[in-house]
Amino acid sequence: MTKTKKIILISALEGLAALALAALLVFSLWILCSPQTMATASEKTGNYSFAVTCADLRYQYTKKTEDLARCVQDSILCGNDEKIVKYGESFLTKADFEEVCLSRGENFKIYVCGNIALAQYNIKTLEKAISTCETGGELSFIKLTVAVVEKGSAEQRQALKAALEKQTQTDTIINLINLLDTGE
Repeated sequence: MTKTKKIILISALEGLAALALAALLVFSLWILCSPQTMATASEKTGNYSFAVTCADLRYQYTKKTEDLARCVQDSILCGNDEKIVKYGESFLTKADFEEVCLSRGENFKIYVCGNIALAQYNIKTLEKAISTCETGGELSFIKLTVAVVEKGSAEQRQALKAALEKQTQTDTIINLINLLDTGE
């Protein structure tokens, strides 16, 4: 390779490196300055794992319960039980939990509590899962009941059945109890 070609190659590589560095800086600044827009972009592409990271950064800036609810929802959509429990348990303790759930739609509380409970059960804490379902209401018990029927022990079935028997005996609760009894 001639000296001229080496100089051209080195210049091209330096230019490419500078361009990559500039892109990395812009990307980093975008995340730091406006994590909510990066979270939205990630959600639109289905990259919920990265959306959780961006939503968490936004929550760290604002400490608003609405931003924490977004962390919970993105965690549910990415299917990461540890993140669902981390953000979900924090969300459940917020003073304006009910208000934020109502602002996101009538079924949001059921959706969130049911998924948090399932994640809690998946990491082996049935008691917390039952408590979370009680917060969400009778429909929150559906996912947990199905999971316990599919992979739970006899003791877990009995514990969940006892908790369900303490609830108001609606058609849903009766059907869930029957599901625990029969497994079908």
